Amino acid sequence: METYQIEPVGYVVNDFDDPGHRNKIKESPSTILLYDRFTEGLLNIEACAFLDIVYYLHKSEGGQMSGRTPSGDVRGAFASRSPARPNPIGITTVKLLVHDHNKLLVKGLDAINGSPVIDIKCCDTSLFAAEMDSDPVHNSILKSDPRIEIRNHIAGNRTEILMLKAGQMHGHFCPGLAMGIMAATWAMNELSTDSDGMEDLLSITETNNCFSDGVQFVTGCSFGNNALIFKDTGKTAFTLAKRDGNGIRICSKPGSRKVIQEAFPDYQRLFETVVAEQDHDPALVAEYKKSSLERAFGTLSLPLDKLFRMNRIQVDIPAYAPVHESIVCSVCGESVMDSRIVCQENRPLCADCAKTPYSILTGDGIRILSHT
Repeated sequence: METYQIEPVGYVVNDFDDPGHRNKIKESPSTILLYDRFTEGLLNIEACAFLDIVYYLHKSEGGQMSGRTPSGDVRGAFASRSPARPNPIGITTVKLLVHDHNKLLVKGLDAINGSPVIDIKCCDTSLFAAEMDSDPVHNSILKSDPRIEIRNHIAGNRTEILMLKAGQMHGHFCPGLAMGIMAATWAMNELSTDSDGMEDLLSITETNNCFSDGVQFVTGCSFGNNALIFKDTGKTAFTLAKRDGNGIRICSKPGSRKVIQEAFPDYQRLFETVVAEQDHDPALVAEYKKSSLERAFGTLSLPLDKLFRMNRIQVDIPAYAPVHESIVCSVCGESVMDSRIVCQENRPLCADCAKTPYSILTGDGIRILSHT
């Protein structure tokens, strides 16, 4: 049988020498000291809120293949977390509290003082998430009421959870997304309403940047369900209105950017160094990313009235979106809404084949695209 040699990457420092005090150890912070040659492996570890620590049970008294658990059950070593194992290796998931050079301050570790640390890994919860997503009872509820979770988070003003979920659509976290979530959550609660995707609740957004994604996610009004209207004023503003025209318009105050900058001064300093001056030192980049994340989620806790002005208004609501037939372009053979068809020489053509101008929405806003 082959044997393998493993080199520790560091060791545990805490006040516990008796492995019998496992619960007390987990409740108290421990420090993991890495040897200098492994310090580079901690780069960007702040991105991992939870870590899996693999360590050597250096005071284990032998490898029993079965034994009694604290509850009295008899289990095999592989069906328990007993320290008496064929190979004295422990694995514990911990919360990262502080990272300072080669030191990690963590909570939840059940290793005693001096335990050799074999490896450190970012915790992977994807399997648990997949299991939760496939729960048949929960999914049956979502099938009948797809916005139940979002609606409950709105009612509870749980903007951080809404931010996490909106980030899956938006792709990153930033103050713009946070502001959209804050404004939309407040408006939804103020109007005591929700969207069922049937155009009885409409959002009118005046910008096509990060703010609008927060609005779309929270309100449930989107281009796809014809409940999102784009008013290209270039303002960080949106209006939430019911079908009867009663609505609320929320617009960012001129000083909102300054409020955020003053609340997170470290971010601006790091932005100037890393982004503006292009200093991509790995340690600085890691610090910048951490500061950026703190700024994004920290924006959620800023006073709403420091960032926005809110007004009750009456809105001229458009009619329900018509249902369009599809017509096949006689040149490319692709289906086109009948409202977008161009007739040339008694033939139905799409705008591309007819070489006629059409509107396009880009980061610059709406413009007319002309064929050359």
